[in-house]
Amino acid sequence: MNVIKPSTPADESEPVGSSEFEGQIREVIRSARKPQGEGDGEIGAGSVNALLQRVAGSTFKEIDRLIDELQGLRDLLQSEGQRLQCELVKYAQLSQAAMKSTRVIAEGMTQMQGAVDTTQKNR
Repeated sequence: MNVIKPSTPADESEPVGSSEFEGQIREVIRSARKPQGEGDGEIGAGSVNALLQRVAGSTFKEIDRLIDELQGLRDLLQSEGQRLQCELVKYAQLSQAAMKSTRVIAEGMTQMQGAVDTTQKNR
């Protein structure tokens, strides 16, 4: 039986790079194309499965990491959105207070102008 062994140990904790994966797949394909001699069996399906599981595991870990990162970003955006809403409410309240103050000052200036005009007419 002809068994293909990966060039590196199948350690699932280490991700497989795409070039390493492609090289291992090419090796499996080359071995499959070679003429089978007497006494040779199938290509080691176990090693192919192990290789694919290793790559799939690495891919799933990367996808899980990306999902966690995106969820963190979503939480950050939600908290920033809430913070901005609070800031906008504060700004609107401050703007209204400034408008009221401006009206009071303008009315006071109008009354003072009227008083000055009345005083000047009486002289």
